[in-house]
Amino acid sequence: MSKIQTNQIQHTQNGAAVFTLPTADGSNGQFLKTNASGVLSFATPTDTNTDTLPDYVKLQRATGGGGANLTFDNLDVATYKIFDFWACFVPESDAYYPYFRFRTGGASGSDISSGAYGYGYRETYPNNNGGNISAHGQNEIRLHGSVGNNTNNGEGFRINIRMFFADSSDNGSTPRLGNFISWGASRHDGNSDYRSATGNGAYNADNSTYPTGFTIFMGGGAINAQSYALYGLKR
Repeated sequence: MSKIQTNQIQHTQNGAAVFTLPTADGSNGQFLKTNASGVLSFATPTDTNTDTLPDYVKLQRATGGGGANLTFDNLDVATYKIFDFWACFVPESDAYYPYFRFRTGGASGSDISSGAYGYGYRETYPNNNGGNISAHGQNEIRLHGSVGNNTNNGEGFRINIRMFFADSSDNGSTPRLGNFISWGASRHDGNSDYRSATGNGAYNADNSTYPTGFTIFMGGGAINAQSYALYGLKR
């Protein structure tokens, strides 16, 4: 049986002992944790004590006007091996493709853009139609068909990506295999028709490319209105 913290309140209800858990307002990603002795308490993802922390952690959550690419540098790749990214946004310019690149260099990050990306995705259209897109030897990973910016028709882009980052602790040939992503995405076209895609892509150049970030960008113009969340999965 779990131990009860001293700040928990015990009272009797219908002849049984009832314990009230410590309270938290839910801000800052608070969650219920237990230490090695089974004591319950609340913590946040920035808690640095030795108590048990969750393996799936919210790292960032934001919404705003945008005006730039969605770029994330200096990720804590020593703690997290896999990242999940969820976003929806409206591009500044109409009818351009969305792309993905890994980045390296920590806080002073830059795109990894040599021609070693390969990808493939299936895009479905209304009325049970669709098409396959694939390429290799590219400077980036293409994520979907062209995205519009007419919000009156519901145009824009929605995507969720799971990313696996190679690092120096990988052995054998796995560093070369380790930089890859899987994603699902959707949009509405200029006729308000729904289109979706699922795909996979990889960067396959050598055994010593260890990304520290990533970027999502349009083939032309910036990204305007946006809402996103980034999560990390511990090693």
